[in-house]
Amino acid sequence: MTAAAGGGGIILLGQNLFFLARVETAAEAAGRPVRQARTIAEFRELCAAGDADLLLVDLEGEAAVWEMVLTELAAAGAASQGLRMVAFGPHEDRAAMTMARELGCQEVLNKGRFSASLGEIVGG
Repeated sequence: MTAAAGGGGIILLGQNLFFLARVETAAEAAGRPVRQARTIAEFRELCAAGDADLLLVDLEGEAAVWEMVLTELAAAGAASQGLRMVAFGPHEDRAAMTMARELGCQEVLNKGRFSASLGEIVGG
């Protein structure tokens, strides 16, 4: 994945349309495009475009999907190539939050904090 420096595209990995609408609203204000990936194949296709510099991972999505994506990104050294990875999920799901951190997400937030910080997160 080639990352654009600060202000490139955003990929939202997950199946939840509620958060997609929130992310799109915040990203529009920042002038950033958002694309949703619901499957590993969709994620790979979006990565091929090479313009994303922010990955948002919904930990309430299918665990098999986000775990595989984060594992592939860690193996490829995506974080060192400029990809910022932010995961979010329910505060009570500590296991998923720990796993996301272990798989390379620089930030792992509960849904409330993610929602409150969304403008800042997508703004750069």
